Amino acid sequence: MTSAPRRRTVLAAALAVTSAAAGCSVPEPRRTAPTVDPAPGKPIASARTRRALLLQIAAHPDDDLYFMNPDSQRLLDAGVPLVSVYVTAGEHTGRNRIKGMPDTPPDRAAYSSARHQGLRQSYAAVLGLPLFTPWRRRVLTLPGGRRAEIDTLDRGRRRVELVFLNLPMHTNRRYMALPALWHDRALELRTHLSAGSPVTRSDTYDYDQLVGVLVGLLARYRPTVVHTLDPDPDIQLSDEATRRRDSEQPGYADHGDHTAVASFTWAALNRWVADAVRDGEPIPAFTATAFRGYYNRHWPKNLPPRLLAEKAARLVPYGGDPSWDCGNPSGCGDYG
Repeated sequence: MTSAPRRRTVLAAALAVTSAAAGCSVPEPRRTAPTVDPAPGKPIASARTRRALLLQIAAHPDDDLYFMNPDSQRLLDAGVPLVSVYVTAGEHTGRNRIKGMPDTPPDRAAYSSARHQGLRQSYAAVLGLPLFTPWRRRVLTLPGGRRAEIDTLDRGRRRVELVFLNLPMHTNRRYMALPALWHDRALELRTHLSAGSPVTRSDTYDYDQLVGVLVGLLARYRPTVVHTLDPDPDIQLSDEATRRRDSEQPGYADHGDHTAVASFTWAALNRWVADAVRDGEPIPAFTATAFRGYYNRHWPKNLPPRLLAEKAARLVPYGGDPSWDCGNPSGCGDYG
């Protein structure tokens, strides 16, 4: 490590991440006007008390760091195991841009791998371990024979598991893939391969198969706390520059991938509970929280300076630096 970490501009309650604008939106949110702050969520099911576990379901590698943290860190610090599921590979254009440097040729497999490495660095820091601590990386078999990479790191009684499904961010026609998958039940998406991953073969997903895989993960881990994104984002009429920066859906104030993954998550939660009822099993007990995305900038009171500093502390190791010797040839974080 020869230079200080450079995670340039962190949140202001909304951080910009460049994503392709798409003419495709997710299930039409039900709201017809801006809303006030929501009331706290309540458990939607009940059963006997079990060991606590947090399961996060995010669209991109970093959504948990930007939007769900520091709630996640509070639970992890209390000894609650954390499992974070990333639905897309995060490959975007394949360019891991370095400020002030010429663009490199696009390499989606490498960029996805670099972002995954950034997550490993960030969560190692959360556990109080050196950034480049080796993780156990293996293949997890999912319903239908699909595969995902699962990375595990322990420190004492605390454990973090990262699950990478690696669906693409865009269709062949350059639409946002996850909103398209939510709308089109006949669409199939082929997964990306990340450089250096133990998963070496692509799979395909349609709508029902993605819901089924998420149900399988819920059944495997039986979380007591679920974090995901917002399936029903607020209406906010942003200026054009903000809309493009945050890849907002037309008329709504969040990235289409966030809304789609949240919708898939709630569909999976509903099916998980329904399957338990049908099979006569104990009804899963959990609390689910939907986190606002970029448009949390409209509620700055939710991000006072102390919390903003905590978020930034997790984003610095995720962003990494091209000078770092992290052991991953594809890159040591999401440099942009």
